[in-house]
Amino acid sequence: MNRNLIFRFLLSAMLVCSIFGCSYTTATFNKDIQVFKSSDPGYPKSIVVYDSWSGNTKLIADAIAEELTCPSIQVDQINEYKINDYDLIVIGSPVHGGMPTGKIDKFLSDMPKPRMSAVFATFGAPLFGPLTADACLNKMEKKLQGTCLGRFKCHGYHKLFFTYPSHPDEQDKADAAKFAAEIRNLCINYENMKSGPVTEISDENP
Repeated sequence: MNRNLIFRFLLSAMLVCSIFGCSYTTATFNKDIQVFKSSDPGYPKSIVVYDSWSGNTKLIADAIAEELTCPSIQVDQINEYKINDYDLIVIGSPVHGGMPTGKIDKFLSDMPKPRMSAVFATFGAPLFGPLTADACLNKMEKKLQGTCLGRFKCHGYHKLFFTYPSHPDEQDKADAAKFAAEIRNLCINYENMKSGPVTEISDENP
């Protein structure tokens, strides 16, 4: 395929996404992770830590935190909290070339091994966006030392490519809340869960 055809294809795909937008969310849960149990009535005590460049990741962070009834904090504020006090730490980042942001990467590198964790990412790149989001989530999850219960990704408006306008939308936020509810359910009802990683939520509407 010559370069002109490839360029036209990419341009057409970006144009479709910029005009019509798309809905795409996936959530995967790892039910082989050993869950930390507690008899505390507030269990699992949770916190959402995120970085956000254009507000996309903040919207998803807030939706997850609302479902978990917990703080949603920008990673710059982390020193105001005792991270070791939390049973579940949910970390979110925009995707930057298949990587989390530098601030989130540093937070993950510096943080002691959490009791339990989960990760999420928002992405706006067309076509290969889901692949770069998976690469980002893989890097985040690896630094959590076998404690990651689940991962979530969804579209966000990209200010450079003008893709996925109005995202994250209400459906994206609702899916993020479902993801959070399932993570909480996994913590509470671990003994009743089947083992093995499974995809629980998938919503794709081109």
